Amino acid sequence: MAGLTKGMIVDIRNKREVRIPDEFYNSPLYKDVRAAIAIYFERTGEIRIIPMSREGGARVRLEVEKVNPALMQTMTHLFKQHDLKVLYTTGFCFEQNRCIYEVYFATDNIREKEPHIRQIIESIPGLYESEFEILEIGKEW
Repeated sequence: MAGLTKGMIVDIRNKREVRIPDEFYNSPLYKDVRAAIAIYFERTGEIRIIPMSREGGARVRLEVEKVNPALMQTMTHLFKQHDLKVLYTTGFCFEQNRCIYEVYFATDNIREKEPHIRQIIESIPGLYESEFEILEIGKEW
């Protein structure tokens, strides 16, 4: 019987590569996939691999006063305006007035879009700090 998922045990100490199932490559649903983004979670050791159909992307980390509707509206507008495909978001508040919001997105021509994206990010009200890291095929950890 076919399941919803597929699993395997990987010897990550002796073989430091993970093989993707052939069914993934043979599926018409994923014919436009060009690459995958790997996200490593330092606190838990978890790794997620998310397929993407764009040539590059970025990680944006915002430290803000609070995650509020205005912040989310700004980010949603940014995603739509620059055709940024959101792959993963997370956030948490570690103090009453200090929150972290992090988003990974895929897009083509990231270098061309970078100045305007940075400009919008820097204009977010209540922003304490921001990081913008470009992720491209071939650039590793």
